[in-house]
Amino acid sequence: MNLKNALVKKLYKHPRVILGIILGITLFFALQLPRIRFDNNNFRFIPESDPARIADAEMAKIFGDSVPLLIGIQRRYSTIIDYKFLEKMQELDKQLLALPLVKSVVSLTTTTHIEAAGDSIVSGKLVPEHLTGSPEELNTITERLRSLDTYNRSLVSDDLKATQTIIFLNVKQEESGSPETIAVCRKVMSIAEEWDFPDSVAYVTGAPVFSEIVNEATSHDLMFLVPIVVIVVAGVLFFSFRRFTGVFLPLLTVIISCIWAIGAMALLQIPLTILSTVLPVILIAVGSAYGIHVINHYFDEVTQSKEISRETHSAQIVEAMSRVIPPVFLAALTTFAGFVSFCFTSVVPIFEFGIFSSFGVLSAFIVAVTLIPAILILRGPRNPTIGGRFGVQPSHTGIIDRIIADTLMIVHAHKRSVLLISLGCIIFAGLGISKLVIDNVLMEYFEPDVQVVRSDTFIRENFGGSKLLNLIIKGTKQGDVIRPDVLQAIDSLAVYAEENIPEVGKVTSLADVIKRFNQVYNADAPAAGLTPTGANSTEKGEKDTFGDFGDFGDDDTTTPLDKTANSAVTDTVVNTGVETQKERAYTFPEIIEKLAAAQAARRGRYVSATEVIDALKKDINYKGAAYYEIPTDPQKYGKETQEELSMLIQNYLLLMGGNVQDFIDDIHTPATLKVNIQLRTVGQHDSEQALQAIMAYVKANFPKDISVEANGSMFIEQSLNTLVVQSQLISVAVSFGIVFLILAIYYRSIIAGIIGIIPLMISVALNFGFMGIVGIKLNIGTAMVASFAIGIGIDYTIHYLAAYHHECTKRRDDRNFLIHTFYGSGKAILFNAVSVGAGFAVLMLSKFNMLSELGLLIALVMATSSFASLTVLPTILSIVKPRFITKALPGDSTEP
Repeated sequence: MNLKNALVKKLYKHPRVILGIILGITLFFALQLPRIRFDNNNFRFIPESDPARIADAEMAKIFGDSVPLLIGIQRRYSTIIDYKFLEKMQELDKQLLALPLVKSVVSLTTTTHIEAAGDSIVSGKLVPEHLTGSPEELNTITERLRSLDTYNRSLVSDDLKATQTIIFLNVKQEESGSPETIAVCRKVMSIAEEWDFPDSVAYVTGAPVFSEIVNEATSHDLMFLVPIVVIVVAGVLFFSFRRFTGVFLPLLTVIISCIWAIGAMALLQIPLTILSTVLPVILIAVGSAYGIHVINHYFDEVTQSKEISRETHSAQIVEAMSRVIPPVFLAALTTFAGFVSFCFTSVVPIFEFGIFSSFGVLSAFIVAVTLIPAILILRGPRNPTIGGRFGVQPSHTGIIDRIIADTLMIVHAHKRSVLLISLGCIIFAGLGISKLVIDNVLMEYFEPDVQVVRSDTFIRENFGGSKLLNLIIKGTKQGDVIRPDVLQAIDSLAVYAEENIPEVGKVTSLADVIKRFNQVYNADAPAAGLTPTGANSTEKGEKDTFGDFGDFGDDDTTTPLDKTANSAVTDTVVNTGVETQKERAYTFPEIIEKLAAAQAARRGRYVSATEVIDALKKDINYKGAAYYEIPTDPQKYGKETQEELSMLIQNYLLLMGGNVQDFIDDIHTPATLKVNIQLRTVGQHDSEQALQAIMAYVKANFPKDISVEANGSMFIEQSLNTLVVQSQLISVAVSFGIVFLILAIYYRSIIAGIIGIIPLMISVALNFGFMGIVGIKLNIGTAMVASFAIGIGIDYTIHYLAAYHHECTKRRDDRNFLIHTFYGSGKAILFNAVSVGAGFAVLMLSKFNMLSELGLLIALVMATSSFASLTVLPTILSIVKPRFITKALPGDSTEP
């Protein structure tokens, strides 16, 4: 007896101890399962050290941090300007404000509106708190909404048939998937579901909503897919072995390994994500292979004798295990290597998946080579009855084995065809890879008819969009960011982006607030400009032209862009003290002249009625229309220098107080501005196109001493895409490297390592080529397929090499050793591939498109890698005739 057999015999000397230890560990991990939780917050998917997260954290320090939830309400046949509907909206706001973690609510009925009234500025609710429902009141609300572009696609849709409510939660972005946040999210979703106003429907979206929907789908997949994959694998096992033992024991081992892996996640407080959902499916599909090989050797080498003693039975099990453990260990080790390669990534869910899938693979191997033999030893010998337990006669080298072996021999006889087909596959793969798209589109996780997708589509089509891009504006010194030329550049960017960049839905910034305040402040001023007041009129000790604002800047009122409209706001009246223009009648020629001027000022080929009316309003300064602008002309404002205009803007900021805190770091010593750009994009490619167009405009039109940096949620997705690509390259390289080393060391030959990875390279290339041809994107889920292909597909190469090596060394002078190799490995490899592929194919029933694609791709990989191992590998071995294949390894027995 050699050392290997002695160690194996010692391992199985106390089968009851093995059984007790495994049951104890299983019970321990099973008790941890109730502690498992879900967290699919996309923000958590990238590490804290990522530049996008660092930039987001820095922005949060300056402007604050909060997580938005969006409720969109649409009316099909009527507009939102309806007395009963507005009352219902007020009730909705009260419900939302009463929820925990709600920081503020911005809606049609909470927004504050400022307007001119004679010589004063009146600040009050856009929608009166105590509605009367009179036609005059509703007309006033409509006029207010139409009078200010800020409301359009922010509070209301273009056709006034939809409105948007934004709930800001007092949590950080990385906490949007926390249990507390999800609890509030569920309440908001429940409130939206209970919305029952006639002729209206409510939609809810936002990062927490998406996380909650993904959590629900993840839970559903676990409950739905795991039983199915168990049934599928059980069916494959039954078809392979036709015995209860051959079905039950492999399934028992993988179920135990699943309990260990998921229990370890719960123990270490690692939440389940959309990726770790597939962990049980993978372990059942992959881990069953180890049990299959153990049981296969047991049936082949132990149950051939009908009448054997318990001692003989145990000895035969030990002998069989001494043969099966090395190749199964090698298979588990390479699969472990494939899964460990996921740990060389910064994408958090992939990293976590790598840790616990590797642990699960080792668990499945340990349980398969300890528990199964221990149970078989304790059970003792069984005399097989005709038909076995299930009434079907098992076959050792039956017709299926013969058909598979004969077919593979025919294929092997056409080596040139095998090589040409392999070359064709590589060319096909290259063409497909050139078309491969890299994008991680969250909304494409689900089918278009899923509620969260419909909600996001509704927000994108009717409002600014659900994806946010922020521009951070800084100058060389304090105060630069409120210079007229800087604010004018920001305002011009907004106009350009909304009109010329299709992906941009809405741009909001401090420029909008300054323009509105400037408009209402100068509503009665002469259209031509103000009377000069002297160069130093606003310096300390001199009287300015602002009049008495009292405590206007200190009250709790808000601008339409503010987020702090939580409490009732009383009307605030401010006297402007600005000189007013006198009314006069225009002659008919003057009206024609003004119409002609309005037409000449058109931006396009044709002029619209709206453009003509707007031009006329500016010409006569109707309700301050001539001053709805950034003050850039000193002469128009009675000033002499740009510095004086900056001081004017500074005074506006002081008067507005905390109402501009979302856009500026400090109203007294401003150094940083933030511009919010809402994108209507879905994928990262469209977002990047919009960003490039925006930054190109900034480079060409912004003052050279002003710096502009971009960040926001789109950069989180951009970083995720980048990390996915990096992780793919690293994982594949690490997987191939480890597999190469394992084979080279095991067979003591570099050539063995090179030959062993060739079938895998073909399989991986075909996988990416297929993805490119059929349009499957490389995302956070499908990025893992290549490492799966290497980690799992290498099993077939290992088992074929082991069988080939065994038969070659055993039958040195027998030219028919190859047919014996196919008899010994062909059916086992193909059945293993079918078992694993069928197990993964169950993922195609997932609620997630990403996981469905993952299941399809892995099933394809199992097919290509197994076929390559049984066709390409024998061809290469017969052509190259490497030395390692004929050399005996330590512990090998060459006895026939």
